[in-house]
Amino acid sequence: MPAKLIIILSFIMLAALTVRAQERPLPPGVSPSTRPTVEGIRTDSVRIGPGRNGGRPAFDSLPPSGPAGPSARSANLDSITISPDALEDQVEYSAVDSMYFDIKNKQIHLYGEAEVKMQEMSVKANYILIDWKENTMTAEGQRLPGGGWLGRPQFTQGDQNFFAGKVRYNFKSYKGIIYDSQTSQEGMNIVSEKGKFFGAGNDTTKHNVIYNKNGIITTCDHERPHFGINASKMKVVQDKVAVVGPSNLVIGDIPTPLWLPFGFFPMKIGRKTGLIFPRNYEYSEAWGFGLENVGYYLPINENMDLQLTSDIYVKGTFRIHALSNYRKRYKHNGQAKLDFSYQRVEDDSARISYTPAFGIQWNHTQDSKAHPYRSFGGNINLQTGNYQRNNRTDAEARFTSSLSSNMSYRQRFDKPFDLSAAFNHSQNTQTRNVTISFPTVNFQTQTLYPFKRKVKTGGEKWFERIQMRYSSEAKNQLTAKDTTLFRPGILDSLKYGVRHNVTTSTSFNLLKYFTFSPSATYKEVWYFKTQEKTFDPTLTIVYDTIYNDDSTEFIIENDTSRFGTINTEEIAGFKPLRQFNTGISMSTKVFGTLLFKRGKVRGLRHVITPTFGFNYTPDYTNPDWGYFKEVQRDLREDEKLRYSIFDNNRLGGFDQPSTGGKQMALNYGFSNLFEAKIFQKRDSTLKNIKLFNSIGVNGSYNFAADSMQWSTVSIGGNTNFFNSLTSFRFNVVLDPYDFNRKTGARINQLVKETSGNYLRLSTWSVNLGTNLTVQRLRDLIKGEDTDKKVANQPPAARPGDGGRGGSTETTVADVLTNQEDFLSLFEDFSIQHNFALGQRYNSKSGKDTIAVTAHTISSRGSIKLTQNWNIIVGNFGYDFQNKKITYPDFAFARDLHCWEMGVSWQPQFGSYSFFIRVKPGKLDFINIPYGKRIQDTGGLGRRF
Repeated sequence: MPAKLIIILSFIMLAALTVRAQERPLPPGVSPSTRPTVEGIRTDSVRIGPGRNGGRPAFDSLPPSGPAGPSARSANLDSITISPDALEDQVEYSAVDSMYFDIKNKQIHLYGEAEVKMQEMSVKANYILIDWKENTMTAEGQRLPGGGWLGRPQFTQGDQNFFAGKVRYNFKSYKGIIYDSQTSQEGMNIVSEKGKFFGAGNDTTKHNVIYNKNGIITTCDHERPHFGINASKMKVVQDKVAVVGPSNLVIGDIPTPLWLPFGFFPMKIGRKTGLIFPRNYEYSEAWGFGLENVGYYLPINENMDLQLTSDIYVKGTFRIHALSNYRKRYKHNGQAKLDFSYQRVEDDSARISYTPAFGIQWNHTQDSKAHPYRSFGGNINLQTGNYQRNNRTDAEARFTSSLSSNMSYRQRFDKPFDLSAAFNHSQNTQTRNVTISFPTVNFQTQTLYPFKRKVKTGGEKWFERIQMRYSSEAKNQLTAKDTTLFRPGILDSLKYGVRHNVTTSTSFNLLKYFTFSPSATYKEVWYFKTQEKTFDPTLTIVYDTIYNDDSTEFIIENDTSRFGTINTEEIAGFKPLRQFNTGISMSTKVFGTLLFKRGKVRGLRHVITPTFGFNYTPDYTNPDWGYFKEVQRDLREDEKLRYSIFDNNRLGGFDQPSTGGKQMALNYGFSNLFEAKIFQKRDSTLKNIKLFNSIGVNGSYNFAADSMQWSTVSIGGNTNFFNSLTSFRFNVVLDPYDFNRKTGARINQLVKETSGNYLRLSTWSVNLGTNLTVQRLRDLIKGEDTDKKVANQPPAARPGDGGRGGSTETTVADVLTNQEDFLSLFEDFSIQHNFALGQRYNSKSGKDTIAVTAHTISSRGSIKLTQNWNIIVGNFGYDFQNKKITYPDFAFARDLHCWEMGVSWQPQFGSYSFFIRVKPGKLDFINIPYGKRIQDTGGLGRRF
């Protein structure tokens, strides 16, 4: 019996250690006859080492808890003595294919997606050998015949991560040898032939260090980098720095003549202080050799950074740029940018001058969770000296003719009051006029119902709907040219004032279908500057000098004389402007419907909204108000000039006294909506479409006017066609009065008296605009409404990527077979067409003239030929009226993996540029630029 028991126990132990694995292809070098296997083991319960409780033996293949439970098992193991050579912590390992336990040599062989973990160290590979006698681990991958790897070893310890062809690592000393390694830290890839790894282990005061032989530092993530800095010796300190000895730049495995005696490459994680290498090297005929985007980066704190860069040219031109980004979670985020340029300009006579200019941009957004009643945000975009047009040649810079800013602070109170203070700015880059309003302080109440009962008994009374609202605004405003904006004394032209506005209104229904809305408005503006005009009767004789053809003699002749001069004096002092008006309006709706049982059109609907109103405004030209005065024009005439005393203090948005006299006007208007029901054969449903979005007719009759009481009749409307690809607008002006054939001005004589007609056609205009995009064209074919579809989709799902997956390169030949794919080439491309036609009376010819006022076609966007080739059209168009091409702007871009190549061309300027450079990163100073910039084309200050 004892012999049989021993035999049975032996078979059980053998079966536990050598279980057949399921049949799978064997890794190279291992035959079925020489490899014992373990069936289907893929678990982290197989461990080597004492474990966390210190009571396990050096090798433990039991699961964490057996049939008797973990407490019984640990009780039996506590008495076992741990070998002094045992590891400090457990080693967990797994494999998908199989495991081979070599008990004699104390080794474990892991095959197929093998993984070993110990503390913060992790290794993955196709094959791993664990030698617990030597406390070492060896990991290898397998090269595939077609290229690439099967289970290439990946070593991870803390933040250190690299791939290799072979890795040998010691668990106790934390040292290892790496062959054909590739590691990445902070955007830098380090590839080496052989390296020695010295791990820090549990010592937090040390860093992992790798000593590499024949290594290359690059930003290319390819296994064989396309470029890099090659060095025979290299030291990499994790999260700190990479130090290289003598090294040179290698491009495509070809060494270049550029050598470095040594080099330091920062490897710190996160933001860090450091120099910014120049992004571009340039030679300009006008400015000389220059470096662009060289500077310094400074992280101020965890919420803010600062980047200072400059462009420097040897002939004296320079630019300075300051950029700061900031973000505080649940509070705010934004970006501030300041640019200054000092440019050398040489005119046709070889005179040299320097032109300063600067630009300010600031965007600030407050988080919606920051404060329930207080908000601050907006944007500022201010320039002087035409900074954008003198430093950029792209179509956007050329066509941007206006800039604006709006930065505001708003406080809402528990009571129905709002207070805000704002900085506003508007700027025309062509006329170079700048208007700045700062500060602009607004105070307003919410809608108040002073007669609403707190305790309601019965229904709502008509007087409870009476509402009132008060608002006030204090404004400082400065208007100047951008070149004089910051000159001394500019504040003397500052204009300021305070405006108050009180409105009251209500509405009620009469006879069920008619809505009446009476209202009254009182406005008061406080001005602190007025003007006084006086007439100087002094006779002034003006002389003109005319030169003879030979330029040797000249004749002085009496040209003109001025019979008096009007002088203007500015008077400081408080002067209020008070205005009020009152009125009442009535509106209703009239519906008309026509239905059909057959055909595509199943119904027509016409909705007309008539509106009638009466308004009263007093005559502010009456001298009793004191808003208008008169002054003599000329010594020869008694006619006097009427002027407003507030003309010298015009503030944007503030009222000026009306010059129209007394108003007792009856206003009328008719708004029309036309719709149709269309039968859809595809799904047998009815679809409502708008034939016209709106057609309006408006006019008035002034009972208080002494002549020409009837106003002109204005008719206007608009509609869209083809899924809003095309829009149509029209406007017609009819006049009940005749006009002067010489001047074109209206006269106090009805057309009925001269021609027998009640109205004459004064002017008319039509506008046809088209904006062709691929998305709208697709939806038009499918019978879908793009505007409704986009409005109903979440932002992340809205169209715009054209359905491109981005994983496979597609050529033009491939997409020609599929219409939708072919259109995808133009997904980010648009074509705009604008045509305007109008009629006006020409006083010179004495006839009505029909003329084309605008006719242009333009295109812009990008065309993605393949995944790597891209054509960018900043603008290309034609002006049919002026018969010229409208500022073409083209660019081509090619993605070269870790490099990029591009060409841009603005033929109207004669500027172009070409570059082939490393993609943005720590080595993007490797750049080959060539081109002709704005300063070499004579384009500084030119307008297009």
